[in-house]
Amino acid sequence: MSLRSEPPHGHVVVGTDGSRAATHALDQAAGEAHRRQVPLEIVHAWPWGGAYEPLDDDAQSILAKAAQHVTDRSPGLQVITTAVPDDAAEVLVQRSRTAALTVVGTRGNGGFKGLLLGSVSLRVAAHCRSPLLVVRDEPAPQPISSPPTVVVGIRGEEDDPAAAFAFAEAVRRSADLSIVHAWTYNRSDRTHDDRASRVRHEDATVARIGTALHKKDPFIQLDKRSVRGAPAQTLIDASTTSAVVVIAAHHRKSGLGLQLGPVTHALLHHASCHVALVPVRACLQRPLMGHHMTHGAAT
Repeated sequence: MSLRSEPPHGHVVVGTDGSRAATHALDQAAGEAHRRQVPLEIVHAWPWGGAYEPLDDDAQSILAKAAQHVTDRSPGLQVITTAVPDDAAEVLVQRSRTAALTVVGTRGNGGFKGLLLGSVSLRVAAHCRSPLLVVRDEPAPQPISSPPTVVVGIRGEEDDPAAAFAFAEAVRRSADLSIVHAWTYNRSDRTHDDRASRVRHEDATVARIGTALHKKDPFIQLDKRSVRGAPAQTLIDASTTSAVVVIAAHHRKSGLGLQLGPVTHALLHHASCHVALVPVRACLQRPLMGHHMTHGAAT
């Protein structure tokens, strides 16, 4: 167990406070680390209560129980435990800089009943530097007879990193992949010809992304859907039969700092399954297909 140790690289990091929601996140994080064949880092952080004394003196016990929980279920997995006497959200964001994936639960011991997402998870979602998996405490039951489905919501080629992440996640899970592109008409779509042209444009958007991904693995079961409707509600509906929904996180600055887009915010609070956010920076994107922009809703 370490205190302010240097983080590993390319691993899976998960925050825990010993709550039931954190245990669900721990189980999912261990599965992700196992599928990636990388170490799992379990982090417990707490704020300072005075000049030097931490508020939480149970850090060692919480981490020991969490590590034992993982070891009992995944004996061969390398587990690292880290205790940091600092703000939990800030610690997880910092650790995410070198992680392949960061994992958080929906609500910990400090949460309010009725809130689906706690303040720590929301803050990490707004600032996380690596893909973030937000684990639903009690996800909707999945059909036993069919393989799991990974859904990725895309608005255009600017979401290529999310599509690539979802593809890799589907391969790791031996799951089907569903690409969902939800859109609505613009004010300029006034005539029948305008609307017909818009439909062709949006259908082509999802087709290009699907074709690019299918070339990577032609044997993966891939479904492409262009849906005229509100993106948030479309993805929330899709989450009822999915193992995980993946979307790009387009962080935006405001007077309050970095903020999540409306689709991301709605999905995090109302999805029936786990949600993966993939941070997107325009300057770092490498499109899967040619340069062509679309008009999906902001995420």
